[in-house]
Amino acid sequence: MKTPRLISYSVVAAAWLGLFSFISVSAAQNTTPDANTSAKQTPRALDGHPDLTGFWAQAVAGIPGYGKDPLGEAGNLTRTADGSVLFLYGGAEAQNPIPGVARPAAPVRSEPSYKPEYAAKVKEILATVYGSSTALDPIMDCKPLGVPRTGVGVEEHLQIVQHPNIVALLWENDPGPVYRVVYTDGRPHPKDLDTSYMGHSIGHWEGETLVVDVVGLNDETWIGGGTQGPKGANIHSDKEHVMERWTRNGDDLTYEATVEDPVMFTKPWVITPQHTHLAVEGDYIQPEMCVANDKKHLIQPSESDQFLCTFCQKDPDAVYGKGASKN
Repeated sequence: MKTPRLISYSVVAAAWLGLFSFISVSAAQNTTPDANTSAKQTPRALDGHPDLTGFWAQAVAGIPGYGKDPLGEAGNLTRTADGSVLFLYGGAEAQNPIPGVARPAAPVRSEPSYKPEYAAKVKEILATVYGSSTALDPIMDCKPLGVPRTGVGVEEHLQIVQHPNIVALLWENDPGPVYRVVYTDGRPHPKDLDTSYMGHSIGHWEGETLVVDVVGLNDETWIGGGTQGPKGANIHSDKEHVMERWTRNGDDLTYEATVEDPVMFTKPWVITPQHTHLAVEGDYIQPEMCVANDKKHLIQPSESDQFLCTFCQKDPDAVYGKGASKN
């Protein structure tokens, strides 16, 4: 029997435990694709366009060797240079390197440019962040992440089903099952459109790239970003407009997006490109549910209580007492 996936997430701290029915991880969202995946020939649909169909999963929490080693618990085991076996699970840092092996640096994510009054609101949100979580994050209420926060990369597992007239995007857990339908039959956006978490998407092909126009997004989600809080404590209005570019190159999928918000932004925000790969053979989209627990249990930062990363200490003995490093 296949071990259920422990879904990956970058919005994690100790306070997240018990909130979701999965264990989260923090990792670089923007990862350079492997040479092997992009060197493969890009499959084509019957209409001649690149075929985006497939299950896309770049990494899985607790399985550092995902894509290179067999699936399952054995993927957590790594043999080090001295011959010993290391159970490599780093909590919210499941991409922790093997001792002595440097972790590749993650690209710095771009940031939206806010008008002063909305920059102040973002600052207020950041003041509530403890570690990488805050009760203000819409994800704490199991709300869909919206666009472009869903995206792709090590944090998202995405099934794509392509048809000449539509492209279905099915996320495994963002949080909980979330889907979008991109209409590629030439229809326009509805004139009288109610806003929603995932908006309304219409797409067309520009060469090898599927270009998607997204409107009708409500203001109940965050849009992600860089250093500003848990996976981007970045708010937006219901006038948000997103242009996405989905490009398949072999077994690598690149996601790019430009976000416009005339209400809150001083200029369009171009996100840092994201990459993901086809999942390993035999892997598939799995049901994952989000359970919103009591947000009052989340710790708020104070002068006497500041977040301390418990899984990335250089000297556990100095932090937790002599002998802690042996536990």
